[in-house]
This record gives sequence, C-alpha cells and structure tokens, in this order.
Amino acid sequence: MYWLAIKTLFYEKGRLIITLIGIVFSTVLSLTQVSMYLGLIGNATAIIRHVDADIWIVSKNAQNFDFANPFPEERINRVKALSNVIRADKMILTWGFLKLANGGQEQVQIIGFNPDTGTGAPWNMISGSAADVKGGRYMIIDRTSEQRLGDLRVNTIWELNGRRFKLVGISQGIKSFTTSPIIFMSYLKAQQFFRETSSQKLASYIVAKVKDEGGIVETVEYLKAAMRDNDVFTRDDFVYKTVMYWTVQTGMGMGFFLTAVLGLIVGGAIVGQTVYANTMEHLREFGTLKALGARNSDIYKVIFAQTGISAVAGYTIGSVLILLAKDGIEKAGVSLYLSAGLFLILFFVILITCILSAYFSVRKVRTLDPVMVFRM
Repeated sequence: MYWLAIKTLFYEKGRLIITLIGIVFSTVLSLTQVSMYLGLIGNATAIIRHVDADIWIVSKNAQNFDFANPFPEERINRVKALSNVIRADKMILTWGFLKLANGGQEQVQIIGFNPDTGTGAPWNMISGSAADVKGGRYMIIDRTSEQRLGDLRVNTIWELNGRRFKLVGISQGIKSFTTSPIIFMSYLKAQQFFRETSSQKLASYIVAKVKDEGGIVETVEYLKAAMRDNDVFTRDDFVYKTVMYWTVQTGMGMGFFLTAVLGLIVGGAIVGQTVYANTMEHLREFGTLKALGARNSDIYKVIFAQTGISAVAGYTIGSVLILLAKDGIEKAGVSLYLSAGLFLILFFVILITCILSAYFSVRKVRTLDPVMVFRM
C-alpha cells in the first residue's frame, strides 16, 4: 500500500507543492515563535542562572530580575552570619545613559559585581578579563550591543551618566530581556550611581552560596522571617518568578502561543483540505480496492502515509530555512533558542496536527461502499 501512497501523492505535483507550502509555513512560523519566546526568556533569566549562588535576596515585591529596587547593603551581615552560608555577595542593577560617538545616547543596563569573587561577572569574555574592572572607572560591554552602540574596542573611553569610563573588556552573548545593552562594572563604581539619590550604601541583590543544599529550604524560610522588608528566593524560584512575569503578567507568552497555534492551524487546514481532495478524486480507486478485498486499514495506510510523507518533507524544508536564516535574524537583535529537543518536539506536534487533519478523509473511506464502483 505504501507504493500506492507515494505514487498517488507525486502524481498531482501541483497539489503536493501546495501541501508542502502549507507545512513549511506552519513549521517556520511555529519554530520562529517558540524559539523567539525561549530566547527572550533565556535572556531574562541568564544572569540569575549563571551567577554561582543558591539564594537570591531582592527588594520587596520585586517582579523579575530587571526591575529591582535598592535596599541597605548592610543586610548582607544577617546572611553571612548563618552557618549554612559559605559566602554572600552584593550585586547592583541600575540604569544609565551611555553617550555615543555620534552625539546621541543609549539607555543601558548596569550590573555591578564583586571583581574579587567574580560573583555576577560576565561569564563569556572574548577580550579582557572580568577582574579588569577592579580599581577604577572601568567597564565591560557585550559584543551583541555593537549594533546599537557602534564599534566596541578595548581601551576606548566612553561617557556614562556624565562620567568617563574605560572599556577594558568585551563579553559575548549576554543580553537582557529589555534588549538594552548590558554594562558590567565593579560593585563600588556602580554604587556611585545610587549615591546621587541616597546617602545610604545600597544594593539591588544579595546572593548566597550554601554549604548543604538539602537545608536550603530551611535557610530561605529563616531569612524570610528575619528580613521581612525583602523577598528571599532560591535560584530556581527566582527564575520561575521572572519567567511567569514576562509570560503571564505581560501577556507576552499568550501572544507567542497564539501565533504558533495559528501557524499549526493554517498548516493543518491546508494538509487536511489537500488530502481530502486527493481522497475524493481517487474514491473510485479506493472503492475498487475494497471490492477486491482490501480492508479499511489498508486504505488508511495510504492516506496516513501520504500525510506523513508530506509532513516530514515540509518540516525538513522549514527547519532548513530557519537554520539558514538564524544568523541574519540574530544579527537584527532577535534571540532564537534552537535545540535538537525543540526540533524533535515540534516535529511530532506538526506530524500529529497533519494526521488529525486527515481525519475527514479516513471517515469518508470508512463509510465507502464497494458497490458504488459498479454504479459509477
């Protein structure tokens, strides 16, 4: 039966091309939307996931990593006093304006970290070292910001909020969800941006590494009770909170989901319509086969084989197109997360969608009376 499926499928080449276009469209749209969503979420949680810490202490009611309010840095002493804490570090997240060579300015996200321990430092350096920010007005900028900031060269001088900073290092692949360029500098220099509005020494985050991960829940509960003006999370919980904020509270996740589903519906509808039309056109042949003793299951094999071949071919073409366009899309500032697991999962989703779309054709064959062959 499979040879019959292939022969009839390729007999109508125009219909096959239309089917493939529908599946390719569905594949490209679904893969793009899902990978964009995963890429954006990856950016939003990248620093949380890469900081070597088990516990995050943030301002009260902080919704995600990018929107944190400062609090007194002295609260770190309560964390360091715990027996289950190996070390604790302070981090700063704030915002500023970087003056560009053309006289314009660009809003940037500033991350202040401890260069002595490296906690919160950029993890993928292509030029210089994270420790080079120590001891002065030095900073690191990520290479992905070049499109917005211009050419990045080590040892050049930049003006940030009216202060002159020397670029001592360049990182690679570190983006924020807000798409604002990220600048890394020492904690002490970043703290100066807070002193413009407060005389207190302030921090945005306190991160801690524990000795016994089995006791992390008890440590978190203790800190919640001791630091009622802050929220305390495990790393996984803070990642989850950030993901839920951008996905649910902003409605972004629903937007990506609906667009991906739309792609599946369009592709499935085209496949279903094409397979149904092909079935109706060869209804007499199917009736002849049943009259000769073929079972319904034999006819189902023909229909589902045609659907499966179309799905595999269309998905393969769509996947290749995405891979070829990936670099160009990312150069435009859009992050795509493409992995073997994602390709495999979406393949089965599209395959199942196509098979379900062939249901009406199967139902028509099930009720087909072989006697109709002799009446036509």
